[in-house]
Amino acid sequence: MGKFKQTKRILYLGGKDGERLYLNDLKFKMADGTRVRVKKTMIPGKNSKDLIARSKGRYALLGLFSRPGYRVLDFPCGSGYVADFLKEFGIKYEGKECDKITVEYAKRMYGGSNTHFSFGDLCSSKLKIKYYDTIGCIEGLEHIDKEYQEPLIAELYSALKPGGTLIISSPENTEGVSGSSKVNPYHKWELTKNDFLNLLYTKFKSEEVVIVSYKVVLSYGAQLTTCFFGICHKEYEKEK
Repeated sequence: MGKFKQTKRILYLGGKDGERLYLNDLKFKMADGTRVRVKKTMIPGKNSKDLIARSKGRYALLGLFSRPGYRVLDFPCGSGYVADFLKEFGIKYEGKECDKITVEYAKRMYGGSNTHFSFGDLCSSKLKIKYYDTIGCIEGLEHIDKEYQEPLIAELYSALKPGGTLIISSPENTEGVSGSSKVNPYHKWELTKNDFLNLLYTKFKSEEVVIVSYKVVLSYGAQLTTCFFGICHKEYEKEK
C-alpha cells in the first residue's frame, strides 16, 4: 500500500475582506506548515484608492503625536501598514493584533529594528504600565463586547506614560442608541457620541479629551456613517 504525503491546509486572506486592509500580495508558510496566500484587498463595488486613502488618513493623528524615540503602540494593528507610514517619524513602533496569521504577514512585510509585531487581544491586553508615549486604538473598540470596553480604556490609560496621548475611534451606531451594528456583523458594540465620551471620561478628565468626527461610507453598508476620534491626554504626574 502506497504512502500518501500529508499536506497542510492553505489559507487565503485579503481580496474581498473588508475588515482588514492588505496592501500587497504575499505567500508564506506558518511554523506549523500552514501555507498562506494573501491577496491585495479589492472589494467589489468599492473605490480601492478611496478606501486606502481613508484607512491611511486616520493614522495621521498618530503622526501628530509622534516624535523621534517615542514608543508608539498600534492596537489593533491589522496588517501592519501603519508601521511603514510612521517609520519616518523615528519612533519605536509596536503593533498588536488578535489574528496570528495577520501578525506573521505584518512581520514579513513591515518588520524592522524599530518595528515589532505580536499577538494581542483587546479583551485581555495586559500591557506594560506607563510604557508608551502614544497609543492608537483605531477601528478596534467596536469589535469587542460592551463589557470589555471600559476595562480596555483603563488598560490603555495605565499603559500610557504621564503626559501621553491615546487616539481611539468608534463609528456611531446608526440606530441612534449604542448597541450591536445592524449593518456590520463584526461590530459588536457601536456607541453614540455621548456614550463614547462617557466611556473615555471613566479614566481621562473631560478637559483632556477632544473629539474629531467625519462622515464616511464604511466597507459594509451604503449609508454615511459618523466616525468619532477621541484624542485623550493623560495628565502629567504632580511633583511631590
